[in-house]
Amino acid sequence: MHHVISTVDRADAIADRDALQRLLDAVAAADGRHPLSDHLRLELSSGGAPGFAAVLAAEGDELAGYAQLATINGTRNVELAVHPDHRAGDDIAHRLLATALEVVAGDGGGPVQWWAFDATAADVALAESVGLRMTRELLQMRVPLPLDRPVDVTTRPFVPGEDDAAFLAVNNRAFASHPEQGGWTAGTLRQRQGEAWFDPAGFLLHERDGRLAAFCWTKLHADETPVLGEIYVIAVDPDFQGLGLGNQLTLAGLSSIAARGVGTGMLYVDGGNTTAVTMYERLGFTIHRTDRAFTADVPPTS
Repeated sequence: MHHVISTVDRADAIADRDALQRLLDAVAAADGRHPLSDHLRLELSSGGAPGFAAVLAAEGDELAGYAQLATINGTRNVELAVHPDHRAGDDIAHRLLATALEVVAGDGGGPVQWWAFDATAADVALAESVGLRMTRELLQMRVPLPLDRPVDVTTRPFVPGEDDAAFLAVNNRAFASHPEQGGWTAGTLRQRQGEAWFDPAGFLLHERDGRLAAFCWTKLHADETPVLGEIYVIAVDPDFQGLGLGNQLTLAGLSSIAARGVGTGMLYVDGGNTTAVTMYERLGFTIHRTDRAFTADVPPTS
């Protein structure tokens, strides 16, 4: 079956949003997770920021595949969704990814990154076929709750509107070199606060000497089976490193998750961050899945 490939550069230019939602729902049901990361999903719902583009593979009135581009800290990020009924034969994933790279080339080229969630050998082969190489591994780690570990630091809930500036300052200092979590703005934070899952009671702040020293922001995935409680973002201000706050804020976040009746804790950590991986393993976390990022510097269309 030959699928018709088309591209748009605005979210509101996607003609059949219902068909797209049906595709995303089918992929989520098959894979046990939403096919788009938070950042791209928010861009899709809000209309898209500069650098947004979408590639659609249509079969009649239905979509067999979808790719979305978004600019995050100067890099064009690509994510793919292929309907479970169309994952053999026509190689829609290859056409989606190759077309997305053509879009980047037509926009002047530059760094591009494709995230393959729960990556397989087929994903590695696909990346190599379009000139991408693996540069990052992101581990999803899980732990049964509750943990029988004491929490030795005091925390208080985040207060929207009052703690925004302090959070952004610490977040951006702690993640200065991080490709996704660094460089957050007030608008980035407002988008997350507008999400249905946002709960300031699960956004824990630890202060020392009148300053925000560390935080642990949790997120419940009520649509997952089992329900997951995620350590969504955790950071220690560089001025307060070496005090064991990362370990303690992790415990505080997990205690908060367990107190809400959730029996599984989850987080994502870069595979290359051996210090953090070791700390989480000592707390009882094990690797549940591995996501991989494949990158290239795409030359502009001549």
